[in-house]
Amino acid sequence: MTGRKIFLILLLAVLIAPAAATGGGTMPTEIRCDFPGEMIEAGNTAVFDLAVTNRGETGTCLLNYWTFRGTDNWKIRFEDGDREVYRMLIPAGETKTVRLVAETSGHAAVGEYPIRVGIGKGTIWLYVQVTKTHSGETGTLEATVVDKEGNVVKGADVGLYDGNTRIEGMLTTAEGKVSIGAPMGTYTVTVTKPGYRLWDKEDVEVRIGRTTDLGIVPLDKENFFAELRVKSPSRVAAIGSNPQYEMILKNAGRNDDTYTLSVLGLPEQWYARFKESRETAEEISEIYIPAGEEKSLYLDLIPPYSVDIGEYNLTTVIGSAAREYEENLTLRIRGSYDMRTYAKSYRHEINRGETLTFDMTVSNAGSGGALTNIGVNMSAPEGWRVTVDPASVASLEPGERATLQVTVVPPADIVAGEYKIVTAVKSDQAEGEDEYRIVVKEQSYVAVLGLLVMAGVAAGLWYMFKKYGRR
Repeated sequence: MTGRKIFLILLLAVLIAPAAATGGGTMPTEIRCDFPGEMIEAGNTAVFDLAVTNRGETGTCLLNYWTFRGTDNWKIRFEDGDREVYRMLIPAGETKTVRLVAETSGHAAVGEYPIRVGIGKGTIWLYVQVTKTHSGETGTLEATVVDKEGNVVKGADVGLYDGNTRIEGMLTTAEGKVSIGAPMGTYTVTVTKPGYRLWDKEDVEVRIGRTTDLGIVPLDKENFFAELRVKSPSRVAAIGSNPQYEMILKNAGRNDDTYTLSVLGLPEQWYARFKESRETAEEISEIYIPAGEEKSLYLDLIPPYSVDIGEYNLTTVIGSAAREYEENLTLRIRGSYDMRTYAKSYRHEINRGETLTFDMTVSNAGSGGALTNIGVNMSAPEGWRVTVDPASVASLEPGERATLQVTVVPPADIVAGEYKIVTAVKSDQAEGEDEYRIVVKEQSYVAVLGLLVMAGVAAGLWYMFKKYGRR
C-alpha cells in the first residue's frame, strides 16, 4: 500500500468519527431535574433524578459535578440502577436519565449546599438543604450473632479495629444482638467468642448519625471446646472442715469429649477429690460429656488438722483432646471459735434464807481470734434474784479466760427442794450454756423445834393415857 492511500484512509476516519460519537464536552445537551432541591438531615443521602436530552448528534459524554465549601467527606456519584457510572451515550435527539447521589457527612452544618452538574455542554444547579446537624455524635454499628444452627450466641465480643488498634467493642446480649456507637470511619469488624472460630469483615464504614447493620453474623463452633464455671471460686472455711467447690463443665464443641480432672498447687498433706454428686463418696478422675451437654462436678478439699490459718491458692485443671482449661480457686482458712464455761461445782446446797455465791469461768478455747462482747444471761425460777459480776467482758483473746462471780438469792418464802438455774453466755462469735442445781434446805433450828413439838405431843398423849386410861 502506497503512502498516498494510507493518508486518504486516515483522513476519511477523522472525518467520519465525529458523526459516530461526539466528545464529552462538545455535545449540546439540556439537563432537567424536576426537584433540584432536597431537604435532609446531616448524614443522610440526597438523590436527584436527571433527564439529559441530546440536542446534537449521537455521542458519549462525561458526567461531571463540582462542589463547594462545607462538603468535605461527602460522597457524590452518578448511578444507573445499582451501578456507578461516569460516562453515558445519548442517541441524537433522545433523552436518557441518570441519578446523582450525594451522601452527606454527619457533621455537616445546617445550611444550603449547591452542587453544579455538567453533562456535555449542559449544566444544572442542584441544592442540598441540611436541616439538622449530627456534629459531635457517633455512628452506630449493629449485628446479630448466631451459630451455624441459627441459635443466638450470647457474650460474643464484637470489636471495631483501625489497623491493630481497638476503637470500640461490646458483648452481644442474650438475644445475640449488639449496637455499638463509634466515630465516623472505616473499620475491620471482628467477632470472637471462646469455642467459636474468628469472624471478621474489612472496610466496614460507620457514618455519623447513621446505622450500619451487618445483619446476621454466623459463627462456626470449634471441634473441641469446653466451658468451666465455678459457682464460688473463693471460699472461707474453719480448721477441721472440708470445703466443697461446685462447678459446671459444658462441652461447647462440635464433638463428644472426655475430660481429665486434676488440681495444681495442692499444699503438702492436703487431699482433693472430684465427685459427680454432692453427697457421694465415689471419686472420679475423668468424665465423658457429649457435645452440647453439661455436667455438675464437686471438688472436695481436705486439709490436714494441722493446717495453718491463712489464704491458699489452687488451680483446677480440666484436660481435653484439644487443650487444657484452668480455673483459679482461693481458700481462706480461719481458726475455729470455741467458747467454754465451767465452774468447780454444778450443785450447791443452801439453807432457806441464805444467799449463794460461786465463781464461773469463761475461756476462749478456739484459734479463730478474739471473742468480743461477751454477755451472761441467767434464767432462774420466778422470784429468784441472780446477778453476775462483771455483767459482761469486752474481749477474750485465744487462750485467755475471765472469772465471773454469780450471786443467787432465793425468795424468803421458798419451799425446800431442788431448783435449776440456766446460764447462757453469748459473744459475737460463739455461745455456750450451763445448768446449775441449787438444793434449798430448811434451817437446823426449825428441825429441832419440830422434833420438840412432836416430843411434846407424844408426852401429852402418854400422860392422858396414864391418867384416864384405866377408867
